[in-house]
Amino acid sequence: MVALTREERRALRSTLLDRAPWLGDTDRGPQSVSAGECDLCGQEARLVQPCGPPPSALGAAAAPTWALGRRCAAELGVAGWCDGHAEEARTTLAWLAALPANADLVARLWWVACGEVRPDPTLSRTAVALIAADTVGNAGPPGADEALP
Repeated sequence: MVALTREERRALRSTLLDRAPWLGDTDRGPQSVSAGECDLCGQEARLVQPCGPPPSALGAAAAPTWALGRRCAAELGVAGWCDGHAEEARTTLAWLAALPANADLVARLWWVACGEVRPDPTLSRTAVALIAADTVGNAGPPGADEALP
């Protein structure tokens, strides 16, 4: 299964939200950024969009909507956010640190479920296996349940 039907995507969204309530957060996580990989390392799912200036490694080509994965955000730390948002940065970094180990995969599945990306065959098989095995993970950061619509 490479392409999911509208009904399959809707079911996947519902399943993901039930099993990974942190996906419901619209201030951080896959709903808060454009689908894709971390703009710094290209290896992790984009999960947060700091408000500070882009890291020098991104150069002048950094888009105004640059976003980071968990490890790059942790490495950048509070410095990734502007001075006025230091507390938000600390909260976001704690939120990222509390995510389950499979958060990158779950974020990519969320984007598939929302129709933002098409799954490759491996991701399709993974989606089916995760749902069938009920291993998406219920754990999430504190307060994640409150952000659900």
